[in-house]
Amino acid sequence: MNVTTEKLEGYMHVLMYVFGLLLITEWLRPVDKLTDTGNIIIFILFLLFSLLMHYFRLHWSIRVILNSAYIMISLQLLHSNDALFQLSWLKGFLADFKGNLGFIYDGNWELITNPFRTLLFFVLLWLVTYLIHYWVMVRQSIFFFFMLTVIFISVLDTFTPYAGDMAMIRIIIIGFLMLGLLSLLRLTIQERIKFQMASINKWILMLTGMILVSVLVGFAAPKLSPQWPDPVPYITSYSDKAGKEEGGSKRKSVGYDEDDSELGGSIEPDSSIVFYNNAPAGHYWKVENKDIYTGKGWDSILETDFHTFSNGQDMASLGLHDVTEVVRTEGMTANVSMMESYSHILHPQSGYLKKIEAKNGKDFKYYQGMDKVISEQDNGERLSLKEYELSYDMQSFDIAELRKVTDPDGSMDLIMKKNTQLPEGLPNRIYELASRLIRNETNWYDKAKAIEDYFDGPEFIYSKDDVPYPESNQDYVDQFLFETQIGYCDNFSSAMVVLLRAANMPARWVKGYTEGEKSILDGESVYKVTNNNAHSWVEVYFAGIGWVPFEPTKGFDGEVEFYDSEWKQEVKNTEETPINKEQTRKEAKERHDTPDRETRSPLKTGNMEWFLKWTAITLSGVMILASIGYFFRRKWIPHLQILRYRKKTGAHFSTAYLILLKQLKRAGLVRPEGQTLREYAAYVDAVYDTDEMSELTAKYEIMIYRGDVEDGEWKHFQKGWESLMRKTSS
Repeated sequence: MNVTTEKLEGYMHVLMYVFGLLLITEWLRPVDKLTDTGNIIIFILFLLFSLLMHYFRLHWSIRVILNSAYIMISLQLLHSNDALFQLSWLKGFLADFKGNLGFIYDGNWELITNPFRTLLFFVLLWLVTYLIHYWVMVRQSIFFFFMLTVIFISVLDTFTPYAGDMAMIRIIIIGFLMLGLLSLLRLTIQERIKFQMASINKWILMLTGMILVSVLVGFAAPKLSPQWPDPVPYITSYSDKAGKEEGGSKRKSVGYDEDDSELGGSIEPDSSIVFYNNAPAGHYWKVENKDIYTGKGWDSILETDFHTFSNGQDMASLGLHDVTEVVRTEGMTANVSMMESYSHILHPQSGYLKKIEAKNGKDFKYYQGMDKVISEQDNGERLSLKEYELSYDMQSFDIAELRKVTDPDGSMDLIMKKNTQLPEGLPNRIYELASRLIRNETNWYDKAKAIEDYFDGPEFIYSKDDVPYPESNQDYVDQFLFETQIGYCDNFSSAMVVLLRAANMPARWVKGYTEGEKSILDGESVYKVTNNNAHSWVEVYFAGIGWVPFEPTKGFDGEVEFYDSEWKQEVKNTEETPINKEQTRKEAKERHDTPDRETRSPLKTGNMEWFLKWTAITLSGVMILASIGYFFRRKWIPHLQILRYRKKTGAHFSTAYLILLKQLKRAGLVRPEGQTLREYAAYVDAVYDTDEMSELTAKYEIMIYRGDVEDGEWKHFQKGWESLMRKTSS
């Protein structure tokens, strides 16, 4: 069976679009791994949606409307807490769009917000889908895009943590399949060759076999060792040096690190698992706190005074914590399974640790000033425990009681001295800002909340990228507050502690991990905590109550429970109520923290499932309608062409005649090879019992063979042309 050029071209175009989509997907895989971009499936669906509209040749205006609608829905889903399709979100987006245009005009690229970055990414993907369409349908050559993909993955594999081995294999297979199929398509079109289906199958089979053999030989053949020195270590070391000496942005990896003496710089994500826990509810996990702010980072002198307790001993016997009646507590237990080796014991950020039980545990040392627990062996050396069980009381704080604290009491002399420390030479504008933020508040709780809420302002941007180190003569917090206003949790938490201390309120800098993500381990529901969950936050001391956590970092909620006994209503510290006046925080797509710590916050599950469901339904509906329209095109295309040519003026006879020939073919009146136009016209007239086709053909031959110029002929023959077009649709 011979395959016509049109059919072969149609099959090839479908395959080219599919392979083009697979190649673009290889560009998206590293984006998900190397950046804080999440929910890649939304972008892949956009690529599929856009390519489908190109394939079915929808009018450009329809493509613009549908793609724009998809982008706006996606932006609201990804970056807004409002319900979908609420127009109030659009007003804020337009204001954000205008502000970002100003950032671009001023060259402040680092200030561009995440919604605008996502919009630009969608526009880029939109352009790429058009280029795929252009290379496949017009140029019928994909080599340039194929080579760009190879170079892109090669560079990422060389200079980033992304492993491109399997990606390169996939690209080579897809690329050579596309090149081989396009060669067959060009040969068919240019030479007007009609292949039998068996010949096409042999071509594809041989092409596939050659590619598979080449890949297998590539795997099996001996490989030379590197012939040139690896340039990456030199480039990295030079970059690190330049970043530190010139105020650049040296990148560090997330995760816990005892050394916090030099904060700043960009950070790389790390999804390595640190520990699992089966706590009844998700909450932050503390490792330690630090008290001495140096102007560049945080330090804490390891105390010589510590409390020793044994495995399984009730810590209440040490008399370390005075539990007051104004603080609610709830007893909890949690098993912790460590995946990384640390000698410190994790404990809840807002709670009293009561007991530690471990199979291989011996003694523990508790450094009260640092709120840090260390595991030791019999010989005094530190011991890394793999598993242990914690018993603790989780605290809930009464806002009414917190608001009663307005000044330090007599028992806080040591705490005030230690936790209001600030370095000499701290810029005066920090003190002025602290004074301005709390000037309308009379109690410590509202003062702390005023400072915490200050970081929710639009001028502050949460990002792990392009975060500079302070200059040698520059204060770390001062740089963040008044110059860059961009950073991750270390920037936000350090700035809040310094502002609190500048307001003469005792505060300390705390580091540990956020709650992690729900996971299944050995059939049990647990929280999985990775290096990306490493985090830092703030604690403020209230007389008669103790240390109370606060969370200034954008996109984080703190997981601390507050309630107001006067209102008889429990609230979370991130809910928007008249009680705590907390602003609704923006969800961070990825919770990155400390030059060593961060985590990703998931999208709203309900909205995501709704979006994916209706996207799939919409795509299916579009494909079904397009298929119906394609199969019944003989019915509706004639009427569309008639309307189109009625509005045209000038010379259109020759193009209209060719359209008629194509429509006659759709109607089943196929012109045999070797048959002249006159013979074919007589055949058409015989079928439709008319002489209109012969008249049109005679005029067309005169124009083609004698070179006559159209001179108002269209108006004369338009009626006959329209009549034939209608007959083909019946």
